[in-house]
Amino acid sequence: MKKVFLILISLVVVGCTTTPVASPLEPVPAIKTVPETILPKQKTSIFYYYVHPVRPAQSAAVVEGNFAWREGCIYLVGKNGFYHTAMFPLYPKGIVKWDEATKTLNLNGRVFKMRNFISTNGQYSDYVPNSPIGIEYEKQGDKKCLTPTVAFIGTFFD
Repeated sequence: MKKVFLILISLVVVGCTTTPVASPLEPVPAIKTVPETILPKQKTSIFYYYVHPVRPAQSAAVVEGNFAWREGCIYLVGKNGFYHTAMFPLYPKGIVKWDEATKTLNLNGRVFKMRNFISTNGQYSDYVPNSPIGIEYEKQGDKKCLTPTVAFIGTFFD
């Protein structure tokens, strides 16, 4: 009986002190990621004019013409054929969206393709290089896009 007891105790001790042999890990398939949509890098300069962030009032005068895109610049071309740098209200943020791939502007929910006509509120102003406001405009985009006259494009239509 002592032999049986000794064998059982030996088996219990050996069973409790040895570590189990782990089975080799099975390969786990890699998580497939959703392909990212790569948007074209924005090359177009977008210029903004200041409006108060809480009360973003825009000029009530009228600007009109056709949008044009040329060499990374957006212009408003008047009846007389003059190119004016198109400027958009800074506030509220997101009211102006540019789609580089399709060359379209979304102004307050209304989409304009280049060469589309627009008649809206706004005003024309002179661009004076190296003046305080001119320096602000120069910081926003490519300086070559700034024409002697800028058009402040509003977002109120019809």
